[in-house]
Amino acid sequence: MATSLPICDICMTDGTSIAASVWCSECEEAICINCEKQHDRMKLTKNHKKIPIGDYQKLPGSVADIKQECKVHNRKLDFYCLIHNEPCCVSCVSKKHGTCHTLKPLTEVVDGVKSSAAFEDLEDRANDISELIGSLIKDKKDNKTRIECQKKRIISEVQNVRKAILNHLDTLQMDLLNKLDNEEKEQFKSIDSFIRKISEMRTNVDQIVSNLKQIKKHASDFQAFLAIHEWNTKIGKEEKDLMSFQTDQIMDSVDIRTEFSPILMKFEKEVNEFGKLEVKYSSAKKILLKKEQQGQIFVPAFNTVDNIKLTKIHSFQTPDGASSKILITGIDMFDDGIIVLADNQLLNKRLVIMNQEGELIKTVPLEGQCYDVAVIDKDTVATTLFVKKKVVIVDVNSSKLQRTISTKDYCYGIISTGEKLLVSLYNKTIQFFDLSGNALSTLLTADISFHCSVLNNKLYYTTHNSDAVYSDDLKGNVCWKFDFQKLDFPIGIINDASKNVFVVCNESNQLVVVGEDGKQSRILLTKEKGLHKPRAIHYNRKSNTLLVFNVSGKCFLYKVTN
Repeated sequence: MATSLPICDICMTDGTSIAASVWCSECEEAICINCEKQHDRMKLTKNHKKIPIGDYQKLPGSVADIKQECKVHNRKLDFYCLIHNEPCCVSCVSKKHGTCHTLKPLTEVVDGVKSSAAFEDLEDRANDISELIGSLIKDKKDNKTRIECQKKRIISEVQNVRKAILNHLDTLQMDLLNKLDNEEKEQFKSIDSFIRKISEMRTNVDQIVSNLKQIKKHASDFQAFLAIHEWNTKIGKEEKDLMSFQTDQIMDSVDIRTEFSPILMKFEKEVNEFGKLEVKYSSAKKILLKKEQQGQIFVPAFNTVDNIKLTKIHSFQTPDGASSKILITGIDMFDDGIIVLADNQLLNKRLVIMNQEGELIKTVPLEGQCYDVAVIDKDTVATTLFVKKKVVIVDVNSSKLQRTISTKDYCYGIISTGEKLLVSLYNKTIQFFDLSGNALSTLLTADISFHCSVLNNKLYYTTHNSDAVYSDDLKGNVCWKFDFQKLDFPIGIINDASKNVFVVCNESNQLVVVGEDGKQSRILLTKEKGLHKPRAIHYNRKSNTLLVFNVSGKCFLYKVTN
């Protein structure tokens, strides 16, 4: 943040140093009281937005440094490219964005950004993680208090038992108390370390919350709009760090108990310890963030069936495996944009990890044919081995199998909600599992479904035998049904953030979008655009990009705009 009192930029041109009273975000100048009067009388500047210089100084430095001038060409930024997600000047348009068909006036894009869903989402996420950290700190402090009480109770019990035995038990008593003290110190040390970590995290998050409030109050729409990029990254890091704690035993609640040895007639010979300390870890409840990370679109927009536009970015081919024949039936994407594919070909039996440029990163061999894949976190994915009737959780970095979940029938499509896995089974059901593999519930489908999608507590799935798409609530009640043409074979399905449903039809070689009410539809891509037996589809709601894969491994990457 700015700390020194700014000097009027206009007066400085005359060699005079006068303290500024306001800041003009459009002129990007500090202005004193006298110059402000002239500024307000001039036709070109009288409608400019100004804020008190004290409010300007409250802005985070990274936001205050944002200028409306291109750093490369030193010209005013007038446009915004929705494909590259960046502002640009006239020179940028001619040199870099000449082929981009989604340029919009910058003033139109930033208008109302501080009241947009993206800004509100960022505020909600920052407040959400702050509240969660506060709750964790309270739980851990309560745990310390409980351990202290348990220690006192155990000591009292030890003393009561000691009164009934002779000198031999004195030694055993001291041994147990030493163990108790050591365990208490170890647990306190672990808890205090955890509290320090999340307290530091909370300080960072609270600073973000404070900064966002100041941005919302005092920053220009342009500054707030561009600042979201930086703050999304910062709050995303804190979210990932917080969620990563779930894999650590430190999250578990700790209790200390003791089990006394029976008092026997010949205890001097047979009893060799006073008692046993039992440290019991009760699994902590899972952290659930209120906002799905990809649930909001950065640039405020609402796509309808009629206004959706696809701009092709490029296409690429999945590299061969053991067999040159490739059968891509499933896809998902990590938060960093890395693609993971399920290659269902009998000889390949692999997951393929690639970037969006089509470059191979690695392959992960599997013990059976995989049909679909779902990203769980930054390191692990779940994939369905349909013939073997099981789901396997795989660490993609080490290529090692972590655990296996058995299913009641052949398993096909799989998606992850962050805390649950949904698996499409051949017996006309969708099975819900937690991430540990425990079966939760089952939902009946109208017909055999190979793929499904979930958004805002609504389930969407395709039934290729009956050529239809269904929308159900999570209790199995049908909200609507959309019928395709006979033998279209609708299979791959995904939603955008506006609740539109994108479906690829394997036999008619089409990509179709269906409106959120199941009434409107539109064909977006056909065989003429390169579709041939498409099955796998993915929509990245964070970048508004769509990936469509033919079973042969040919991928088409599109930017989605309205």
